[in-house]
Amino acid sequence: MLYDCFHAPLMQDLNFSATREYLVAAPSGAWSASTISGCNTRKYHGLMVMPQSFPGDDNYVLLSSLDDTFTCNEESTDLFFHYYADTCPPARKQLLAFTANPLPQWWYQIQDEVIVKELLMDADGTLMIRYTRIIGQHPVNLRLRPLLAFRNMHCLTFQNSHADTAVNELQDGIGMELYGGYSELFMQVSAGSFVQEGYWYKNIEYPSEKQRGYDWKEDLYSPGYFDISLPPGESVIFAGSLHQQHMPSIQNRFSQLQHTTDRPITLKAHLLSAATQFLRDNGIKAGYYWFNNWGRDTFISLPGLTLVTGKIASFIQITRSWISQIKDGLLPNTGHDATATYNSADAPLWLIWSIQQYAEKTHSWKEIWRNYGQILSSILDAYKHGTQYNIRMEQDGLITAGITGTALTWMDAVTDGEPVTPRTGKAVDINALWYNAVCFCLKVSLHAKDSAFTDSWESYPEMIAKSFSATFWNEEKRYLADVVHNDIKDWSVRPNQLFAVSLPFSPLAPAQQRAVMSKIKSDLLTPRGLRTLSPSDPAYNPTYQGDQHARDRSYHQGTVWPWLLAHFAEGLLRTEGPVVLPLLDKIYDGFKYVLDEYCLNTIPEIFDGDFPHTARGAVAQAWSVAELLRMEDLLAGFKFRNAATLFSHHEETLQIWNLSLTDT
Repeated sequence: MLYDCFHAPLMQDLNFSATREYLVAAPSGAWSASTISGCNTRKYHGLMVMPQSFPGDDNYVLLSSLDDTFTCNEESTDLFFHYYADTCPPARKQLLAFTANPLPQWWYQIQDEVIVKELLMDADGTLMIRYTRIIGQHPVNLRLRPLLAFRNMHCLTFQNSHADTAVNELQDGIGMELYGGYSELFMQVSAGSFVQEGYWYKNIEYPSEKQRGYDWKEDLYSPGYFDISLPPGESVIFAGSLHQQHMPSIQNRFSQLQHTTDRPITLKAHLLSAATQFLRDNGIKAGYYWFNNWGRDTFISLPGLTLVTGKIASFIQITRSWISQIKDGLLPNTGHDATATYNSADAPLWLIWSIQQYAEKTHSWKEIWRNYGQILSSILDAYKHGTQYNIRMEQDGLITAGITGTALTWMDAVTDGEPVTPRTGKAVDINALWYNAVCFCLKVSLHAKDSAFTDSWESYPEMIAKSFSATFWNEEKRYLADVVHNDIKDWSVRPNQLFAVSLPFSPLAPAQQRAVMSKIKSDLLTPRGLRTLSPSDPAYNPTYQGDQHARDRSYHQGTVWPWLLAHFAEGLLRTEGPVVLPLLDKIYDGFKYVLDEYCLNTIPEIFDGDFPHTARGAVAQAWSVAELLRMEDLLAGFKFRNAATLFSHHEETLQIWNLSLTDT
């Protein structure tokens, strides 16, 4: 948020404008995304990336780009560009400025003409791009050429004989279904005519995919172009949709949507706006572009995306949808129904934590147990007696989990069939979540006077807490082991021990809590979140770059994850109190600089472990945004509850500086 608008020098530098992205998403699951230069650099970029009725939970790139060319005084100027082999695209000197606040908007100057291009997507995924001629006197012609892909977002397409290039001509545009089974794509304009000129554009390159070790070239089909005369002061709108649009009224519709889009100013306002991009009609999209519905991510993200933002109905709806998928006490890690996989030892425990957050917000303890008690009890019973993937409670009350070749915790990267961070056995975070889950369920069952549940579980917290400390704590080291398996303790310094302090119910004594937070703060804290491994560890790998194998080797071996910051704030406030507020405020406020570093106005998945902590991974991640919102909510709530103490401290500080409250 350093810049509200990027001007010509930055926009004409492709090292800047082709490495920053914009994202516009709809509740239907559709999105429009590219770099702010207008050039697609990823296979996931596209003007219309849409859900389709195929099996699975993927999106499909239908309309890849809309190549725009202006002709003035018989001189044609391309405002678009693509990467081709051995070709470095020239800087677009006509590009004056770009802003994504609140919607993507490009300003161009062509000779004496000034043109503004704006992009909107409505709730059902209809794309609208408006071109407005602000300044000019000469006749101007606008040519818009759609380039179609009609392919899964993870794949690439090439010229082939199976493509149905037939054009369904409409009064104000065309409809096309490049391959059978897809929705028909309607492309229409509010003025102008369509000229058929079918052509395959070959070997378009995506540099980001090349860097990530994937195929990076594809062919795109163009059925022709829209030919438009644009008078001074007038606008024309291109609409792309899965439904035919009524174009005479499209200008008013665009203006109405534009005026209902708030312009965020503060960091919190940007986060609130970004939060809406992950809430879909059927759940939460874990991240853009390649993450879809994930159980663990959903319930880590859900409180921040719904409870903090006041969307209580969404919390209830999404929770109910996922609960219906529980099998043997486990939540799907990915997928739903026939595509569901249950390889997550912590997702059900995060579900319980999420309901716990809901209970704290609503204080509806009896209702919580009445609505969720049966499912909560069934999860605890499944863990107690044993379920899939050798997830089970041992005699000491702690949970062990894992079989060869699986990664069941959030540190789940697997390469060459082996987990990069093998955490088979008793993982510290799983057991912190387990202790918290048992204590919470006892609390709500007591409110509901469910004596049968209370009687059967009331002895467990004391046993679990005693075993937890004996198993994970080391008095000499003064921190917690990350995982214990066959009596072998892994003393890698990781943030997983954080949850033994941050969760509402902690199995640790206060002195142990303070020691754990001190270790985390000294070894793992950065301005962008917590490292996944201490820099002093020989396995520390802080840079997330290269092909899939190289990236997986560093994914949880030193990279920084911002989603951990809300739990870090909870742990630090619990152990140190108001004295840490300046530090936590500074960390939170620092994320305003992230808003224009990678994908504009949102927060990415991870950062490099070392300075300058370059943004990496998914360009927009649900739990990154959600937990920063929750962090802000925690800090605001703490300040409110401790207002008198903080005011007294503030008054003393002013007196030291020989100031009075009235002077300030």
